[in-house]
Amino acid sequence: MKIILHVDMNSYFATAEQQSNPFLRGKPVCVAGKGSGERTICAALSVEAKKMGVKGIMSVWEARNLCPDIIVVAADFNKYQFISRQLFSILESYSPNVEIFSIDEAFVDLTRICKNIEEAQNIALDIKARLKSEVGDYLTCSIGISHNKLLAKLASEKQKPDGLTIIDKNNLNDILATTPIEDVCGIGPRLSKRLYPLGIKSMQDLAQTNLQRLTHFFNPRQAKILKMMGQGIDYEPVLPYWQFPLEKSYGHSYTLPKNVFKKEEAFKVLLKLAEKVARRLRKAKVLGRTIHIYIRFFDFTSYGEQTTLTHFTNDGLEIYQVGLKIITKYHFSKPIRAVGISITNLKNSVDTPALLLPEDIKNNEVIKASDAINDRYGEFTLFRASLTKIKDKVQNIPDGRNKRIML
Repeated sequence: MKIILHVDMNSYFATAEQQSNPFLRGKPVCVAGKGSGERTICAALSVEAKKMGVKGIMSVWEARNLCPDIIVVAADFNKYQFISRQLFSILESYSPNVEIFSIDEAFVDLTRICKNIEEAQNIALDIKARLKSEVGDYLTCSIGISHNKLLAKLASEKQKPDGLTIIDKNNLNDILATTPIEDVCGIGPRLSKRLYPLGIKSMQDLAQTNLQRLTHFFNPRQAKILKMMGQGIDYEPVLPYWQFPLEKSYGHSYTLPKNVFKKEEAFKVLLKLAEKVARRLRKAKVLGRTIHIYIRFFDFTSYGEQTTLTHFTNDGLEIYQVGLKIITKYHFSKPIRAVGISITNLKNSVDTPALLLPEDIKNNEVIKASDAINDRYGEFTLFRASLTKIKDKVQNIPDGRNKRIML
């Protein structure tokens, strides 16, 4: 039987800021995604801020209404990545099979390392001690241990902060009976809204629901997976980064400094976002076919649509032009708050045949030269001339250095 350990850092970004700045310790802290403007969304919160009722989906002004003393700190992802690398290095010292689930959590397969759960528990305690002694004394993590990834992650959620929970045959039935379905990774609030009307509110309810009944409301594959989740069954292996499949999508979104009434204003931001997406595609050596556009309005309602090309691309201008067609045909009747663009249906660029048309070859060479300059001197050092018209609209989107060269 497998032994899987899941490590989840507690209030990670906020605690990392409290670790690096002792003045913030014990105080309500909000880490803002793109600075500290009132429209900025709270990307992360300290334990103290959460106790005041502040939630991660709130804007900074909403957070301040609930907690006037909250301290807003700009996100520093270089800092968080540095700390994460230290944590993951500690985990890899116990087992080579470490799956990085996100910047602040990971699974570790201890099946070949430990003879039983008790040995895994000792490793968990050691990880907690090393996190404090080798990375930062203010940092804490919650650890879950079980026989598969689903239950290990669920276990890590049971005691926060700084918890250690084991789910095994001795307490599994109690866990299934008392765990709300929305707490299960892979179900969440959205899917639980479809399950609640069926009388399914706990994992046990889901486990006891007839598969045929589930198939009536979900497709057969999804129904089977849901049934297994309710039973606490998960056959997914721990995948180290060298075995991990290709990312499923690349995207960027941006909340405008103020609501705009003309969709032409959204066009301007869309071009820059498309270029940023394309740069990430090229760095990862992948191309995509399906382009999705997302618009959020002032009242937090949204519109989204996608289209699939007949070919693969990683050209920012082409991605933008496709997005432009999607937006142009839609009539906006409300002010726009945020714009997003993403691309899916990916493949490795090394699998793509050589370019044949002269104009394609020329365009490819221009893109390569642009990437080389931006890699050396910073993002958007070299950029399309049309972007000069929008520097005020997108000045808060990180660009790198101040010097710019126009194409």
